[in-house]
Amino acid sequence: MMERRKQRQGQPQQRRQQPQPAILPLPAEVQQVADNGNRCDNISLWLDRFLTVNPQNWEITQEAKHRQHLMQLTRQPTWQSRVREQLNALQKRYEAMLKWYEQRGFAVKRIQAQPVWRFVVGLGAAHVLETGITLHRIFGLPIIPGSALKGVARAYAQLVEGKPEDDPELIAIFGTTERAGSVVFLDAIPLEVPNFQLDIMNPHYPNYYRTPEKNPPADWESPNPVFFLTVTGTPYRFAIASRSEQGNHLLDLAERWLKGALTELGIGAKTNADYGYWRV
Repeated sequence: MMERRKQRQGQPQQRRQQPQPAILPLPAEVQQVADNGNRCDNISLWLDRFLTVNPQNWEITQEAKHRQHLMQLTRQPTWQSRVREQLNALQKRYEAMLKWYEQRGFAVKRIQAQPVWRFVVGLGAAHVLETGITLHRIFGLPIIPGSALKGVARAYAQLVEGKPEDDPELIAIFGTTERAGSVVFLDAIPLEVPNFQLDIMNPHYPNYYRTPEKNPPADWESPNPVFFLTVTGTPYRFAIASRSEQGNHLLDLAERWLKGALTELGIGAKTNADYGYWRV
């Protein structure tokens, strides 16, 4: 016993350090105002700025990569109540913009549609979490940019209806590099509090995808799951406006092409896997 005590006394005692809790990589004054994120309802901030990190090595935590806190936040009744107020403000602003167009002689069409299953726009955008989603910069709500709607409507006109590049109606509606088109495609916004769903991509051959010339697609490789956000079961408001003297005819064409694109081509990422199709 005495020998063992001497050995213990001669050896330096190693204290077990408790792992420090994950933190938000924010300045102290920002953390104070945001109450370490507890006062933040903006999904855009939780995806882009409020990502918990390990204070020892400043690596993003698995919780942040898996969007665990974000999904828990969106399931809380208090969050849904506060976001509903923000959504009402966005819808009033959107409708005021449409009335502004109408007061200045624009013909406006409003379209309501709901995703058949799930959709995600902006999945491939550069993001620290590898996958993204297009969100309103102020309200943090998922939107569909008007530029994306314009592109998919043009694709439908060419791929489905066979319109050539030099078709006069195509040029009049969408414009060229020299002149603007006569139809304005506005961003689409949600009509209800968005229902977020977490989804996953699970590449089974990561080494093969990185260096296919060196690694075959082998079954012994470990899958590398990648998480991403989608929206489901949420109706949206789409709107287009015409600034042409022959606006009604061109606006009707643009509406037909946009509806066809939403229902037949889909919009956003992973349309080959049935994402992004709409019921108008």
